[in-house]
Amino acid sequence: MLADANRLPFAAATFSLVVALGVVPWLNSAQVAVGEMARVLRPGGYLLLNTSNRHRLSLLLDPWHCPALDRPRAGAKRALTAAGIRRPAPRAVVAAHRPTEFDQILIRAGLQLRRACTVGFGPFTMFRYPVLPDRLGVRVNTRIQQLADRGTPGLRHAGNHYLVLALRQPS
Repeated sequence: MLADANRLPFAAATFSLVVALGVVPWLNSAQVAVGEMARVLRPGGYLLLNTSNRHRLSLLLDPWHCPALDRPRAGAKRALTAAGIRRPAPRAVVAAHRPTEFDQILIRAGLQLRRACTVGFGPFTMFRYPVLPDRLGVRVNTRIQQLADRGTPGLRHAGNHYLVLALRQPS
């Protein structure tokens, strides 16, 4: 069935499990969609979903993507566009959230976080170009994931995707 995540065509409290992997980053409003997902969950039901992590390690390390450089980058793009040097191409906008921000979206929807983690750390790039050969990149990703899974500060919330299992509170 094809449906709008912001207006799910199901009665309230219909499902024991809702899975939305790879959905939230493409939506205009995560808050509205998560609210709808919570609405169709039965009390005691689970929601498994993910979002793109705004502060993922791979973005922080690449100046082309680093969130700290968003404002200077936007200013440079505006100046180049105004000078006629740059013509922006239409692009799909992918929403990304900080894990703490996404937690608040879930809580406002009446959900309780049960488990959460970040996953995936590569590919590692510099100005959008890969800096590690594939095999080495996979090994580095695996090692960083192991450290993140152990709760290493600075890494545990730095994966590409924030994966969450949430519970709709029993009535």
